[in-house]
Amino acid sequence: MRATRHYSTRILILGLALLLVVLAGCGKQNQAAPVEKKDIYPLTVTDSFNRQVRIEKAPQRIVSLAPSNTEILFALGLGDKVVGVTSYCDYPVEAKSKEKIGGFSDPSVEKIVALKPDLVVATGMHEKVVKQLDSLKIPVVAINPTRFAEVYGTFELLGQVTGSQKKAGEVIGEMKKKVDEITKKVGNSPKPRVFYEVWDEPLMTAGPGTFINDLIILAGGNNIAADAQKAYPQYSLELLLQRDPEVMIFPSGKNTPEKIMSRPGWQSLAAIKNKRVVAVDPNLVSRPGPRLVQGLELFARGIHPEVFK
Repeated sequence: MRATRHYSTRILILGLALLLVVLAGCGKQNQAAPVEKKDIYPLTVTDSFNRQVRIEKAPQRIVSLAPSNTEILFALGLGDKVVGVTSYCDYPVEAKSKEKIGGFSDPSVEKIVALKPDLVVATGMHEKVVKQLDSLKIPVVAINPTRFAEVYGTFELLGQVTGSQKKAGEVIGEMKKKVDEITKKVGNSPKPRVFYEVWDEPLMTAGPGTFINDLIILAGGNNIAADAQKAYPQYSLELLLQRDPEVMIFPSGKNTPEKIMSRPGWQSLAAIKNKRVVAVDPNLVSRPGPRLVQGLELFARGIHPEVFK
């Protein structure tokens, strides 16, 4: 009888010990994985105009005032929440079916208001429109990246405002990975002299403080207009001949490599003699959005075709 009682007592003690171990393990798991707060609203952010913008709730009706903004919003998975875009917003294809609120430089405030947005995403050129929408108590966030690296911050800001931080981080990660791949490929190559033609009449190029200049540098080239006094200066034929670019890149559409190579007075240029004239889609190199990395790859292939065989 005593042996039976002693055995039962030992079983009870072992059972209690196991229970304590299980409870302790659960407690540690709870400490390691705290419950994440999902409701981040209301929140206040600082935009590119150094304005304090308060966002009361997760935006459900978003209006974009620039093609680059539209591309970013779609890249963040917010296409279904975009209710208005400019007439120049043509990517992705779904953007073309959205309600139009006017042009890029002259959006209609009346059309914006009619869409009842709870968020408007503007750019640095929309200061007047931003003030008008502010007076109407419509939340506006202005973004104005001027350098390639600043585009990452744009994704972070809009990701925060829209509750899409995770997706923003993924897009930034993909962009940086692609940039690293390209810069490593061209890193040990010589840096040829590069000229980018913004416009032909008058001849204009991209100087310091522009996406184009950043792309040329990242793609392993040397921008012959990097020392210009303006971001987009006019360029004389005399100076072009003096700097003698080895690679010429121009926006596709209006011109072709054949037309450029047949221009009077250009035949002595190294780029023309060696047929190093490259056309790129201007939207890939001028819109500060996710497709800048595609523009970078086009630049790198044009500047260093030998490493992309």
